[in-house]
Amino acid sequence: MRLLRNSDAFRVRAQAALSLGQLESTRKSVAALERAARDRHPAVRVSAISSLRRLGAKASLPVVEKATRDKNKAVRRAAIDAAAALSAIGERERGPGKPQYLVAVGMPGAKAERVSRQMLFDARIYLSEQLLGLEGVELAPDDLTPADAKREIARRKLHGYYIESSVVTLEPKGAGVRAVVSIIVLSYPGRDMRGMLRGAATASGRYSTETAEQAVQGAFVGALRRLPTVLVAAKGKGSL
Repeated sequence: MRLLRNSDAFRVRAQAALSLGQLESTRKSVAALERAARDRHPAVRVSAISSLRRLGAKASLPVVEKATRDKNKAVRRAAIDAAAALSAIGERERGPGKPQYLVAVGMPGAKAERVSRQMLFDARIYLSEQLLGLEGVELAPDDLTPADAKREIARRKLHGYYIESSVVTLEPKGAGVRAVVSIIVLSYPGRDMRGMLRGAATASGRYSTETAEQAVQGAFVGALRRLPTVLVAAKGKGSL
């Protein structure tokens, strides 16, 4: 926080902002990032906004939304993405049809060395969006406690599932970038194994953040193709 506030080098301030996003959120760190979102250098503003997004600082949404009108294009893009992510935190979201499944989505993990924390955060959002396209899926709010989840599932006669995922491989492959992901379907809130899925995809082009993201998203789409079958089959095993 001291470097973020006092350093004359914008690269140092930008790195300090990114580092705060990898630590446990505190009132002081969030306040420091909110100030940095108005820094004179756009790279620092982008870093601060990205860290507010990573920390899930929903109370900082007004600061982020203001940055969507920034004069710098990169800052505007980061702020738009962050505002959408922060707005969705804790909200109840439902897919098409009558709710049958209450699904909690965990933060993806990574075995691949090239996967950044930002990439995992984006992957969780993408995975949640794909789940909302499935019939009968309702996403559990992040602040729902296990006890409340158990009561709600029983009261509404739903089936509870928890989705764990991991980016297993992410690397250049020939003329593209190949990603392999795994998805583990667990009961919710009890976390008993219900199924395992795997998907792979290759994005064309040299390795970059964009092609890596395309490959990871494609791999998740492939893994999710069998998810409806797994959810139906798991009903008979009980949700808790």
